[in-house]
Amino acid sequence: MNNQLLRPNISPLLRDENSLDIVRYYLTLAVFLTHFCELTGIANYFPTPGHTAVGGFFILSGFLVFYSYIRCKSLGDYFKRRARRILPPYLTIVLLCAICGVFVTDLSASDYFTSSQFWQYMGANLTFANFLQPLLPGVFVGHIHEAVNGSLWTMKVEILLYITLPIAAWLLSRHNKVWTLVIIYVLSYLYKLIMGYMYEETGIGMYRIMQRQIGGQLLFFYSGVALLLYFDYFQRYVKWLFPIALAIAVASKFVNWFDAIEPLCMAIVIIGFAYNCRWFEWMRKYDNIAYDIYLFHYPVIQLVVYWGLPERNIYWAFAVALGMTIALSLVSWYFIERPIMRRKK
Repeated sequence: MNNQLLRPNISPLLRDENSLDIVRYYLTLAVFLTHFCELTGIANYFPTPGHTAVGGFFILSGFLVFYSYIRCKSLGDYFKRRARRILPPYLTIVLLCAICGVFVTDLSASDYFTSSQFWQYMGANLTFANFLQPLLPGVFVGHIHEAVNGSLWTMKVEILLYITLPIAAWLLSRHNKVWTLVIIYVLSYLYKLIMGYMYEETGIGMYRIMQRQIGGQLLFFYSGVALLLYFDYFQRYVKWLFPIALAIAVASKFVNWFDAIEPLCMAIVIIGFAYNCRWFEWMRKYDNIAYDIYLFHYPVIQLVVYWGLPERNIYWAFAVALGMTIALSLVSWYFIERPIMRRKK
Protein backbone atom coordinates (compact mmCIF):
# COMPACT_ATOMS: atom_id res chain seq x y z
CA MET A 1 0.00 0.00 0.00
CA ASN A 2 1.59 3.26 -1.21
CA ASN A 3 4.95 1.52 -1.66
CA GLN A 4 5.81 4.07 -4.35
CA LEU A 5 6.40 6.65 -1.61
CA LEU A 6 9.73 5.00 -0.77
CA ARG A 7 12.48 4.76 -3.35
CA PRO A 8 13.73 1.17 -3.83
CA ASN A 9 17.15 1.88 -2.29
CA ILE A 10 15.67 2.95 1.08
CA SER A 11 14.19 -0.35 2.28
CA PRO A 12 17.56 -2.18 2.27
CA LEU A 13 19.05 0.61 4.39
CA LEU A 14 16.27 0.22 6.96
CA ARG A 15 17.07 -3.48 7.33
CA ASP A 16 20.52 -2.63 8.67
CA GLU A 17 21.19 -3.24 12.33
CA ASN A 18 20.30 -0.27 14.54
CA SER A 19 20.20 0.95 18.12
CA LEU A 20 16.54 1.98 18.25
CA ASP A 21 15.97 -0.06 21.42
CA ILE A 22 18.43 1.92 23.51
CA VAL A 23 16.90 5.15 22.21
CA ARG A 24 13.45 3.99 23.37
CA TYR A 25 14.80 3.09 26.80
CA TYR A 26 16.65 6.39 27.12
CA LEU A 27 13.52 8.40 26.29
CA THR A 28 11.48 6.26 28.69
CA LEU A 29 14.03 6.83 31.46
CA ALA A 30 13.82 10.59 30.83
CA VAL A 31 10.04 10.50 31.27
CA PHE A 32 10.33 8.25 34.34
CA LEU A 33 12.85 10.57 36.03
CA THR A 34 10.82 13.68 35.21
CA HIS A 35 7.68 12.24 36.76
CA PHE A 36 9.56 10.79 39.73
CA CYS A 37 11.01 14.21 40.52
CA GLU A 38 7.68 15.99 39.98
CA LEU A 39 5.70 13.57 42.16
CA THR A 40 8.27 13.48 44.96
CA GLY A 41 9.06 17.20 44.87
CA ILE A 42 12.79 16.97 44.17
CA ALA A 43 14.91 18.71 41.52
CA ASN A 44 15.47 17.01 38.18
CA TYR A 45 18.99 17.30 36.75
CA PHE A 46 18.63 14.76 33.96
CA PRO A 47 19.76 16.38 30.68
CA THR A 48 16.62 15.41 28.75
CA PRO A 49 13.33 16.69 30.26
CA GLY A 50 10.17 14.65 29.95
CA HIS A 51 8.44 16.88 27.40
CA THR A 52 11.47 16.61 25.10
CA ALA A 53 11.43 12.82 25.47
CA VAL A 54 7.74 12.74 24.53
CA GLY A 55 8.60 14.64 21.35
CA GLY A 56 11.25 12.00 20.70
CA PHE A 57 8.64 9.25 20.99
CA PHE A 58 6.46 11.00 18.41
CA ILE A 59 9.46 11.26 16.09
CA LEU A 60 10.07 7.51 16.37
CA SER A 61 6.37 6.86 15.77
CA GLY A 62 6.39 8.93 12.60
CA PHE A 63 9.49 7.14 11.31
CA LEU A 64 8.46 3.58 12.20
CA VAL A 65 4.67 3.67 11.89
CA PHE A 66 4.74 5.31 8.47
CA TYR A 67 7.07 2.56 7.27
CA SER A 68 4.69 -0.01 8.74
CA TYR A 69 1.73 1.69 7.05
CA ILE A 70 3.14 1.55 3.53
CA ARG A 71 3.90 -2.15 3.99
CA CYS A 72 0.36 -3.02 5.12
CA LYS A 73 -1.96 -4.76 2.68
CA SER A 74 -4.91 -2.47 3.37
CA LEU A 75 -6.15 0.32 5.59
CA GLY A 76 -7.95 -2.22 7.76
CA ASP A 77 -4.74 -4.20 8.17
CA TYR A 78 -2.93 -1.02 9.24
CA PHE A 79 -5.44 -0.11 11.95
CA LYS A 80 -5.65 -3.71 13.14
CA ARG A 81 -1.87 -3.85 13.58
CA ARG A 82 -1.90 -0.56 15.51
CA ALA A 83 -4.76 -1.74 17.73
CA ARG A 84 -3.00 -5.01 18.56
CA ARG A 85 0.13 -3.11 19.57
CA ILE A 86 -1.43 -0.21 21.47
CA LEU A 87 -4.63 -1.43 23.11
CA PRO A 88 -3.72 -4.52 25.24
CA PRO A 89 -1.29 -2.81 27.66
CA TYR A 90 -3.28 0.42 27.62
CA LEU A 91 -6.53 -1.27 28.61
CA THR A 92 -4.62 -3.33 31.17
CA ILE A 93 -3.21 -0.33 33.01
CA VAL A 94 -6.54 1.54 33.00
CA LEU A 95 -8.45 -1.42 34.43
CA LEU A 96 -5.67 -2.35 36.85
CA CYS A 97 -5.56 1.17 38.31
CA ALA A 98 -9.35 1.33 38.57
CA ILE A 99 -9.65 -2.02 40.35
CA CYS A 100 -6.58 -1.72 42.59
CA GLY A 101 -7.51 1.83 43.56
CA VAL A 102 -9.85 0.33 46.14
CA PHE A 103 -6.79 -0.66 48.23
CA VAL A 104 -5.51 2.92 48.55
CA THR A 105 -8.70 4.97 48.52
CA ASP A 106 -9.97 6.91 51.52
CA LEU A 107 -13.46 5.51 50.84
CA SER A 108 -15.03 2.19 51.69
CA ALA A 109 -15.10 -0.42 48.94
CA SER A 110 -18.84 0.02 48.35
CA ASP A 111 -18.55 3.81 48.19
CA TYR A 112 -15.55 3.55 45.89
CA PHE A 113 -17.11 1.28 43.28
CA THR A 114 -20.46 3.07 43.34
CA SER A 115 -18.94 6.54 43.08
CA SER A 116 -19.82 8.42 39.90
CA GLN A 117 -16.19 9.54 39.74
CA PHE A 118 -15.08 5.90 39.45
CA TRP A 119 -17.30 5.28 36.45
CA GLN A 120 -16.37 8.62 34.91
CA TYR A 121 -12.73 7.59 35.21
CA MET A 122 -13.47 4.26 33.54
CA GLY A 123 -15.45 5.83 30.70
CA ALA A 124 -13.00 8.66 30.06
CA ASN A 125 -9.82 6.62 30.21
CA LEU A 126 -11.07 3.61 28.26
CA THR A 127 -11.96 6.00 25.43
CA PHE A 128 -8.63 7.89 25.61
CA ALA A 129 -10.34 11.05 26.92
CA ASN A 130 -8.12 11.01 30.01
CA PHE A 131 -8.35 14.77 30.50
CA LEU A 132 -12.07 14.46 31.33
CA GLN A 133 -11.42 12.48 34.51
CA PRO A 134 -7.81 11.75 35.55
CA LEU A 135 -8.77 11.09 39.21
CA LEU A 136 -10.17 8.12 41.08
CA PRO A 137 -12.37 8.74 44.16
CA GLY A 138 -10.29 9.13 47.31
CA VAL A 139 -7.10 7.92 45.59
CA PHE A 140 -3.79 9.79 46.08
CA VAL A 141 -5.55 12.68 47.78
CA GLY A 142 -3.07 15.28 49.01
CA HIS A 143 -0.30 14.26 46.61
CA ILE A 144 1.57 16.95 44.67
CA HIS A 145 -0.37 15.72 41.63
CA GLU A 146 -3.46 13.63 42.30
CA ALA A 147 -3.86 12.22 38.77
CA VAL A 148 -3.70 8.43 38.76
CA ASN A 149 -1.70 8.21 35.52
CA GLY A 150 -0.49 11.51 34.13
CA SER A 151 1.28 9.79 31.23
CA LEU A 152 -1.87 8.73 29.42
CA TRP A 153 -2.55 12.11 27.79
CA THR A 154 -0.15 11.22 24.99
CA MET A 155 -2.15 8.15 23.95
CA LYS A 156 -5.04 10.05 22.38
CA VAL A 157 -2.50 12.20 20.53
CA GLU A 158 -0.72 9.08 19.29
CA ILE A 159 -3.95 7.57 17.98
CA LEU A 160 -4.99 10.80 16.28
CA LEU A 161 -1.58 10.93 14.62
CA TYR A 162 -2.16 7.40 13.34
CA ILE A 163 -5.43 8.60 11.83
CA THR A 164 -3.74 11.51 10.04
CA LEU A 165 -1.19 9.21 8.47
CA PRO A 166 -3.35 7.68 5.68
CA ILE A 167 -4.50 11.20 4.74
CA ALA A 168 -0.92 12.46 4.66
CA ALA A 169 0.18 9.42 2.63
CA TRP A 170 -2.55 10.16 0.08
CA LEU A 171 -1.38 13.78 -0.18
CA LEU A 172 2.27 12.77 -0.42
CA SER A 173 1.51 10.33 -3.24
CA ARG A 174 -0.29 13.00 -5.30
CA HIS A 175 1.69 16.15 -4.61
CA ASN A 176 5.28 17.19 -4.21
CA LYS A 177 6.50 15.40 -1.10
CA VAL A 178 8.84 18.15 0.09
CA TRP A 179 6.22 20.87 -0.13
CA THR A 180 3.56 18.67 1.46
CA LEU A 181 5.83 18.00 4.45
CA VAL A 182 6.81 21.67 4.69
CA ILE A 183 3.16 22.75 4.74
CA ILE A 184 2.31 20.24 7.48
CA TYR A 185 5.33 21.40 9.49
CA VAL A 186 4.57 25.11 9.12
CA LEU A 187 0.87 24.71 9.95
CA SER A 188 1.74 22.73 13.07
CA TYR A 189 4.25 25.36 14.19
CA LEU A 190 1.74 28.16 13.59
CA TYR A 191 -0.81 26.25 15.67
CA LYS A 192 1.73 25.97 18.48
CA LEU A 193 2.52 29.69 18.29
CA ILE A 194 -1.15 30.70 18.32
CA MET A 195 -1.96 28.53 21.33
CA GLY A 196 1.07 29.88 23.16
CA TYR A 197 0.09 33.46 22.33
CA MET A 198 -3.49 32.90 23.52
CA TYR A 199 -2.20 31.47 26.79
CA GLU A 200 0.13 34.44 27.35
CA GLU A 201 -2.65 36.93 26.57
CA THR A 202 -5.48 35.33 28.53
CA GLY A 203 -3.76 33.21 31.17
CA ILE A 204 -6.31 30.44 30.45
CA GLY A 205 -4.63 27.10 31.10
CA MET A 206 -6.66 25.31 28.41
CA TYR A 207 -4.61 27.06 25.71
CA ARG A 208 -1.41 25.67 27.26
CA ILE A 209 -2.95 22.21 27.25
CA MET A 210 -4.11 22.58 23.64
CA GLN A 211 -0.61 23.66 22.62
CA ARG A 212 0.76 20.20 23.33
CA GLN A 213 -2.10 18.29 21.71
CA ILE A 214 -2.07 16.83 18.19
CA GLY A 215 -1.75 20.19 16.41
CA GLY A 216 1.55 20.87 18.14
CA GLN A 217 2.84 17.28 17.90
CA LEU A 218 2.55 17.04 14.11
CA LEU A 219 5.93 18.82 14.08
CA PHE A 220 7.63 15.83 15.68
CA PHE A 221 5.65 13.05 14.03
CA TYR A 222 6.17 14.30 10.48
CA SER A 223 9.81 15.12 11.12
CA GLY A 224 10.19 11.38 11.60
CA VAL A 225 8.20 10.75 8.41
CA ALA A 226 10.41 13.18 6.48
CA LEU A 227 13.58 11.36 7.51
CA LEU A 228 12.06 8.05 6.43
CA LEU A 229 11.08 9.34 2.99
CA TYR A 230 14.57 10.76 2.40
CA PHE A 231 16.51 8.23 4.44
CA ASP A 232 19.02 7.50 1.67
CA TYR A 233 19.99 11.18 1.41
CA PHE A 234 20.00 11.45 5.19
CA GLN A 235 22.46 8.58 5.56
CA ARG A 236 24.66 10.04 2.83
CA TYR A 237 25.08 13.35 4.67
CA VAL A 238 24.53 12.28 8.28
CA LYS A 239 28.13 12.98 9.33
CA TRP A 240 27.48 16.65 8.56
CA LEU A 241 23.84 16.84 9.57
CA PHE A 242 24.22 15.16 12.96
CA PRO A 243 26.63 17.62 14.69
CA ILE A 244 24.80 20.64 13.26
CA ALA A 245 21.41 19.30 14.38
CA LEU A 246 22.75 18.41 17.82
CA ALA A 247 24.15 21.91 18.28
CA ILE A 248 20.86 23.53 17.22
CA ALA A 249 18.80 21.21 19.42
CA VAL A 250 20.91 22.19 22.44
CA ALA A 251 20.91 25.89 21.49
CA SER A 252 17.11 25.88 21.13
CA LYS A 253 16.89 25.72 24.93
CA PHE A 254 18.56 29.14 25.08
CA VAL A 255 17.70 30.81 21.75
CA ASN A 256 13.94 31.10 21.25
CA TRP A 257 13.86 31.29 17.47
CA PHE A 258 15.68 27.95 17.18
CA ASP A 259 12.60 26.16 18.52
CA ALA A 260 11.00 26.37 15.05
CA ILE A 261 13.43 23.74 13.76
CA GLU A 262 14.05 21.89 17.03
CA PRO A 263 11.73 18.95 16.13
CA LEU A 264 13.53 18.34 12.84
CA CYS A 265 16.92 18.62 14.56
CA MET A 266 15.79 16.17 17.25
CA ALA A 267 14.70 13.74 14.53
CA ILE A 268 18.14 13.96 12.89
CA VAL A 269 19.88 13.34 16.23
CA ILE A 270 17.62 10.42 17.27
CA ILE A 271 17.48 8.59 13.94
CA GLY A 272 21.11 9.44 13.18
CA PHE A 273 22.25 7.92 16.46
CA ALA A 274 20.01 4.86 16.11
CA TYR A 275 21.25 3.92 12.64
CA ASN A 276 24.88 4.93 12.92
CA CYS A 277 25.87 4.03 16.48
CA ARG A 278 26.15 0.24 16.46
CA TRP A 279 27.14 -0.26 20.10
CA PHE A 280 23.65 -1.34 21.16
CA GLU A 281 22.63 -3.57 18.25
CA TRP A 282 22.72 -6.59 20.57
CA MET A 283 19.59 -5.31 22.31
CA ARG A 284 17.54 -6.22 19.23
CA LYS A 285 17.79 -9.86 20.29
CA TYR A 286 15.57 -9.14 23.30
CA ASP A 287 11.98 -7.97 23.65
CA ASN A 288 11.58 -4.24 24.21
CA ILE A 289 9.28 -3.17 27.07
CA ALA A 290 9.79 0.60 26.86
CA TYR A 291 6.14 1.16 25.93
CA ASP A 292 4.98 -0.83 28.97
CA ILE A 293 7.32 1.08 31.28
CA TYR A 294 5.90 4.31 29.93
CA LEU A 295 2.34 3.21 30.70
CA PHE A 296 2.98 1.70 34.13
CA HIS A 297 5.52 4.00 35.75
CA TYR A 298 3.31 6.95 36.80
CA PRO A 299 0.81 5.07 39.04
CA VAL A 300 3.69 3.03 40.50
CA ILE A 301 5.50 6.24 41.51
CA GLN A 302 2.24 7.54 42.98
CA LEU A 303 1.97 4.33 44.99
CA VAL A 304 5.54 4.69 46.27
CA VAL A 305 4.69 8.25 47.36
CA TYR A 306 1.51 6.95 49.04
CA TRP A 307 3.63 4.49 51.05
CA GLY A 308 5.86 7.38 52.19
CA LEU A 309 9.09 5.85 50.87
CA PRO A 310 10.55 9.11 49.48
CA GLU A 311 10.41 10.65 52.95
CA ARG A 312 12.49 7.81 54.35
CA ASN A 313 15.05 7.43 51.58
CA ILE A 314 14.70 8.96 48.12
CA TYR A 315 17.15 6.52 46.52
CA TRP A 316 15.35 3.52 47.97
CA ALA A 317 12.07 4.98 46.75
CA PHE A 318 13.51 5.37 43.25
CA ALA A 319 14.81 1.79 43.22
CA VAL A 320 11.46 0.39 44.39
CA ALA A 321 9.51 2.44 41.84
CA LEU A 322 11.79 1.44 38.97
CA GLY A 323 11.89 -2.22 40.01
CA MET A 324 8.10 -2.48 40.37
CA THR A 325 7.58 -0.74 37.03
CA ILE A 326 9.93 -3.10 35.20
CA ALA A 327 8.35 -6.15 36.88
CA LEU A 328 4.81 -5.10 35.92
CA SER A 329 5.98 -4.28 32.41
CA LEU A 330 7.51 -7.72 31.98
CA VAL A 331 4.33 -9.40 33.19
CA SER A 332 2.24 -7.29 30.81
CA TRP A 333 4.50 -8.07 27.86
CA TYR A 334 4.92 -11.81 28.37
CA PHE A 335 1.40 -12.67 29.48
CA ILE A 336 -0.76 -10.16 27.60
CA GLU A 337 0.92 -8.38 24.71
CA ARG A 338 3.22 -10.95 23.19
CA PRO A 339 0.58 -13.70 23.03
CA ILE A 340 -1.78 -11.26 21.26
CA MET A 341 0.95 -10.01 18.90
CA ARG A 342 1.81 -13.58 17.90
CA ARG A 343 -1.72 -14.58 17.03
CA LYS A 344 -2.25 -14.90 13.29
CA LYS A 345 -5.87 -13.85 13.55
